[in-house]
Amino acid sequence: MNQIHLLFLFCCSLLYSQEEKKSIEVFFNSNESSISYEAETILTTFFSDETIVISSVSIEGYCDDVGSLQSNLILSTNRAQTVANFIKREFNLNCNSVLGKGELLLKSNSSVDEFRKNNRKAIIEIVFFKSSEQNVKSNIDSENRYKNYKTFSDKLVVGDKIIIKNLLFEGGLTIFENPDEAQIELDKIVKYLNDNPNTTIEIQGHVCCIGSAHSDAHDRLSGKNNLSHTRAQKVFEHLIEKGIATNRMTHIGYGRKFPIPDGIESENKRVEILITKI
Repeated sequence: MNQIHLLFLFCCSLLYSQEEKKSIEVFFNSNESSISYEAETILTTFFSDETIVISSVSIEGYCDDVGSLQSNLILSTNRAQTVANFIKREFNLNCNSVLGKGELLLKSNSSVDEFRKNNRKAIIEIVFFKSSEQNVKSNIDSENRYKNYKTFSDKLVVGDKIIIKNLLFEGGLTIFENPDEAQIELDKIVKYLNDNPNTTIEIQGHVCCIGSAHSDAHDRLSGKNNLSHTRAQKVFEHLIEKGIATNRMTHIGYGRKFPIPDGIESENKRVEILITKI
């Protein structure tokens, strides 16, 4: 095994070595198994977090003590399966275990209505790895990672890509980590397009850390799984504000389809510019 391979494995172990567990409860109306908008929002926020990779998911459904044992077992199973279907549909993620556990009994010293309300639920147990990168860097030279990219000072041709290195975002947001540095980079794009009025571009958004089950990360502002798109759109809208015509630009989000080879994971929270016409 060569040194680069060992280094890669070492970096991966640092990035994803800390296994964590989380329990999420979602609640249902009496005698119903349909998932609420509030529950969908809770699950979407967690499962499309761009800083985690899911290892396993287990779901148990429950219900209150109203009704027969058999009907309650069926209802609790339907609730668990509804959650599993939502996770599969939205995130293409199969659950490891989906069980109906039937009814939960009342406690004698509790409020009956409130306790029954809290028993109409599904509990989702998730095991995941969270990035603890802490600026871990490989010894592979930074310039190697960007050797296929151009800069705005190069003589550009159709098909060239420019990575906007200092246009990095906070996790789950379209907010820049360093607004001052971001503004400098955005000004470079504006200047290049003003100096080359016949050039058209595609603005490409990317995200980091999400697993293969996710097509994109969750944008905490929009509430949708479209973070790479909204990052590209933010740059698109900024260039419009600076006077660049809309017919010279398109924008698209690629999720995490194209991570930077041998790169630091946080660097995948990025925007690239593709030259589409000169």
